[in-house]
Amino acid sequence: MKSTHYALLPLLLLGACGKDAPDAGLPPATQTGANTGGCLVDGERFIATGTSGTLLSNPISALGGGFYNDSVYCLSMRCSTPRGIAHVTLYARARAAGTYPFNRTVASAGGAQPRFGQGSVSFSNSREYYVTDARHTGQMVLTYVNRNAGISAGTFEFSAVNVQDSTKAIKVTYGRFDYKE
Repeated sequence: MKSTHYALLPLLLLGACGKDAPDAGLPPATQTGANTGGCLVDGERFIATGTSGTLLSNPISALGGGFYNDSVYCLSMRCSTPRGIAHVTLYARARAAGTYPFNRTVASAGGAQPRFGQGSVSFSNSREYYVTDARHTGQMVLTYVNRNAGISAGTFEFSAVNVQDSTKAIKVTYGRFDYKE
């Protein structure tokens, strides 16, 4: 009888691990052009959402961007949270699938919001604006690129600092996107 209990132990442990997955509730990491995305910001779920628009406004896509000038990749993700809308924007010098670091300090454009270049990230909501720099770094992994079909998919993670208060920082984990231009 004891051997039966020991045989069931691995199954019970596997079942317990799956229930508490830290990325549970985020869209799956796909590569089909599903126009989905999401991440955890300091453990809080951010899911890419668009709007259908109204009579007075155009629809707003959940994801935007793509490849520009054949070597710059930009992805913008509009996320819905319990506290409102937030935006995550990734910038990289990318032509193909691969790993791209976020580790550049960018110059300020005369105000609170800096100018961006390859190798940087911004995160903003209605109250705060965060950026990566030489100390607050991360990476994007483009796992799939089909430029003919306009599909790009990948994962990302980073830490970023508040541009107005350098004592405040955020940690973004389990980021993923599947975008069709």
